[in-house]
Amino acid sequence: MSEADRLARLSKLLKVVDIVFEVADARCPFTSRGSQVKKLIANKRALLILNKADLADPETTENWVKFFACQGENALPVDALRGKGLDAVRESLEREGRALAGLLKGKGRRRRPLRAAVMGIPNTGKSSILNRLLGKCAAARGNRPGITRGPQWVHLHGAISVLDTPGLLQPHLKEDDALFKLALIRAADPESYDQIDLSERLLSYLSVNYPQALLKHLRMAEAVPALESVAREKNFLSANGEYDLQRAAVFILSSYGKGKLGRISLEAPADFI
Repeated sequence: MSEADRLARLSKLLKVVDIVFEVADARCPFTSRGSQVKKLIANKRALLILNKADLADPETTENWVKFFACQGENALPVDALRGKGLDAVRESLEREGRALAGLLKGKGRRRRPLRAAVMGIPNTGKSSILNRLLGKCAAARGNRPGITRGPQWVHLHGAISVLDTPGLLQPHLKEDDALFKLALIRAADPESYDQIDLSERLLSYLSVNYPQALLKHLRMAEAVPALESVAREKNFLSANGEYDLQRAAVFILSSYGKGKLGRISLEAPADFI
């Protein structure tokens, strides 16, 4: 199925949806909101979920919630891995379900399940959120893009139907800064980029914005640490005895992705004002 056909099918399914849960990554909430998603849900009631909030700077996330509130959007920080913040999502579902039931009753129509959709770019944790809400693994999940292959309806307690959708990412996205962030959060496959360049750029970002992460977690005090310094500190050596920069790069990227460098956001509201 072509990309155009896939989007047309999804657009058709969304016509019967009552509310959309748009899932973004709390570490870069602005960049991780795909243009395709925005276009598809433009005329729908929507709730923005900032997932992986446990990996993001809590103060920055709080500022993002205020930023979106000023734009008339309700944003909820969530940690789907541990289930934190999902009570507010459940409450929103129940509230929308009651509102729909009242509306249908007022029109003399038969009661039906609330229809919600979960949407977002790849690897923001859409299926993880859905599985948490369901209390079972009904939706495939994994730490890489492309796990959910096509739209699928799942049911919550018989009163709510949820459309789980594959990740949508603008295929022609070329902005270097955006690609850097999307590669770090694995919305774009980091292996398709030079991992040494990616990790060196991350080190540079940390040295400016989160120097304490370098000092505390990597024990590095240089103003702008080089990847070679990481290899030296961790004793990453290649077969010929030289510092293994590729191994150091993988270590840095993996450490960031797992939150082992601390809670680090990649952008703040001030960057977009």
